[in-house]
Order: sequence, then structure tokens, then C-alpha cells
Amino acid sequence: MTAKSTPLRSQKKPKQTLKSDAEQMAALYVQARSALVRAGRALHDHVGSPLTAAGVQLQLLRMDLPDAKVQIDETLRILEEALDRVRSISQDLCPSPAYRGGLKQALLRLADQHASSGCHIDVEYSSTAVVPGEFAAAIHETAAAAVEKAVSDGASHVSITVRGADNLVVRISDDGRKSGRARALSTPAMLAREQGLRFECGAGNGTIVIRYALRRSPRG
Repeated sequence: MTAKSTPLRSQKKPKQTLKSDAEQMAALYVQARSALVRAGRALHDHVGSPLTAAGVQLQLLRMDLPDAKVQIDETLRILEEALDRVRSISQDLCPSPAYRGGLKQALLRLADQHASSGCHIDVEYSSTAVVPGEFAAAIHETAAAAVEKAVSDGASHVSITVRGADNLVVRISDDGRKSGRARALSTPAMLAREQGLRFECGAGNGTIVIRYALRRSPRG
């Protein structure tokens, strides 16, 4: 008598495990990007700054040695090319405009980028908080994802308000379709939380709220 073979059942991961995997991937992504940003800053500070200082010294030397003007000018040209490459690589590693102009200017630039899309974006920035570059970039990235989704959902008007001092609150509301908004923004929300932000998508109205609590150093 032959024994019956038991059919193999496909093993599915429980939802909690899948969620953990996604969170781990988000954490790894944030860590890798932070490492690239640190590399870009180091390149700018430890390579770009000394090259700039060397250029100033060469310009002063050219004034003292007019006979060497041709050679010094050629050296300055080579130095400027090297500086341009350093700046380009540094910006590639730190692509967010929030690193260069701050959160307010980055959000205003985001509004300008959608000027030709038929969607009008208002930015009301009254916050007095000084947001570190890393968190300003994270807030801008999350806000950009929310705005992109609103535009793709047919919004003709988006309002971005930024308020707060100790606790920064960015509120994004629009007149586009709201159905499925929270699910569509689940990945940006997960990344935002991995970077220390609070992300809320209002049920029904689709309003996005991003919160960041400034960390104060303990008093000695």
C-alpha cells in the first residue's frame, strides 16, 4: 500500500512579518542615504573649502608675481575645474534643495516646479523653527510626495502651511480626489517615520500633516 503524498502548501509570510521586512528596507534606505549625504558634506567641507582657499592664495600670489601671471592663471583654471567637479558630486550626493537654501526656499521651489501643471500651490511659512538640514530634507521630500500625489489626483489647488517654533507642523491640503490617498502615500509615510517625523493622513479629507519636534540640548 502506497502512502498518500501530502500536497505542499505555499508558505505565506504573515502580515506582521511583511510589515517588518518593509520597515527594515526603509531603515536601510534611510541609513544608506544618510551615509551618502555625510559623504557629500565631507567632500564639500574637507575638499571644496581648501581648494577655494588655495584659489584665493593663488590670486594674491598673482598680484605679487606679475611675471608668473600666465602660469598662475592656468593653475587657477585647473583648480576651478576641480572645484566644479567637487560641487557637482557634492550636490549629487546631497540632492535636496533643503540642504542649500533651507526648508522654506525648498517648499517655494516645489511650488514653482508645479506652476506649469495647472495646479496652483500656495506656501504660507510662518514657522520660526531652525530645522537641521537632514530633517529639512526629509520634510521636503515627504511634502513633495504628498504634492505629487495631489496633482496626480486632479487637484487644481494645494495649500502648504508651515507653523510652529518648538514643534514644526507642515499641513498640506488640496481639492483633489481623496480616495486611496493614505495607502498611496504609505511608503513616503514609512520613510518619514524612519527619519524621526510624524506623518498623518486625515481620514476622509486627505489632509497631510507632517510634524517634527525640535530636539533641545540638555542644560548643564
